[in-house]
Amino acid sequence: MSLASETYEIRRFERGDAAGVLELYETVFGEERTNAWFDWKYRENPAVDHVPITVAVDPDDGVVGARPLFALPMAAGEHRFLAVQPGDTMVHPDHRRQGLFTRMTERAIERYDDHEVALFFNFPNEQSGAGYRKLGWRDVGEVTTYYRIQSPSAWLDDASGAVAAGATVADLAAAGYHRARDAVAPSADGISVDRYREVPVTTLVALYRGGVPAGFHAVRSEQYLRWRFQNPRWTYRTYVARDRAGEPLAAAVVGRKSAGDDAVVRLTDALPPVPEDGPLVALLDAVLSDADDAAAVAAPSCLPETVLSRFGFHPDTAPPLSLVSSATTHVARPATVDVRKSNALSSQPESGPDSGDADDWTLSGRSVTDPDSWTLTFGEQDTS
Repeated sequence: MSLASETYEIRRFERGDAAGVLELYETVFGEERTNAWFDWKYRENPAVDHVPITVAVDPDDGVVGARPLFALPMAAGEHRFLAVQPGDTMVHPDHRRQGLFTRMTERAIERYDDHEVALFFNFPNEQSGAGYRKLGWRDVGEVTTYYRIQSPSAWLDDASGAVAAGATVADLAAAGYHRARDAVAPSADGISVDRYREVPVTTLVALYRGGVPAGFHAVRSEQYLRWRFQNPRWTYRTYVARDRAGEPLAAAVVGRKSAGDDAVVRLTDALPPVPEDGPLVALLDAVLSDADDAAAVAAPSCLPETVLSRFGFHPDTAPPLSLVSSATTHVARPATVDVRKSNALSSQPESGPDSGDADDWTLSGRSVTDPDSWTLTFGEQDTS
């Protein structure tokens, strides 16, 4: 450890740190975040009774690093536990290469070594992914997002000259393609769809309880649902598919950015997380009818590709979308794993989800590093 690095204080978030964290966010990411967003994501999160952020403080410059954690009430089947998701890691450009990422993350792990948290999981970029692996995280795999591209020009960085002309042709081709796909898309006879500006919490809880997935997922309790869809940077609309008797069959919570030029509509959540094909068809038909102005519509990997593809969705992990997008990597780490032992095992050729001490990497009887152990929507990962 260098003499410079010893000058930093690595500690838990304190009440007066919020302004420094928000200022650092803007410096690092080039985007402003409001007090309302910070309060929603960290202070009002019902999963924990504290602000789960570790900070690095320089005696002269104040908060120069932050290691936020997004807390989630999780479950595998009926077994419930608390998980935290590292994200929005920040180190001021003038204070990088001092080991602050590692020191803040280690301190965050130490904070929860009393078993309050059972699991860490997140979706790092390539640069930070290497740092997490050194600290004991392992790859679960690539996370597939399905996109229905309705305006290809919105995905092009340069809108001048020949590119602009090509974009116009691509937009026309996409419009024709989706008209053709929609003409042959499946229909859902006998199923109607209601739309809600406010989240119908009681209905969503009932749908969740009627189809609790076996994989790791966020618990859709009333408390969670009332909080999760209050993100001030997003506007949400809920769609509920009902049978002829008016009974709810499935629901989708659809999000749009409240401001800015983000033209992607996201199927943020689905209840149950793996709905039956008939209700899903009805929901997709309603959502796409309302989202015809969006550049793209995104759907999570838990929804069946057989249905999504018939509505013109394509995975970002295969051509053509993989040629113009970066894969999202899912990594995870049990809270109590021995980092030195984990790193030693992961360096062995035969290492995998079941190598070494299986108890270290199994939770609720399911392997943490098996992609099939997870049932995730954007609700567990999309909080920007």
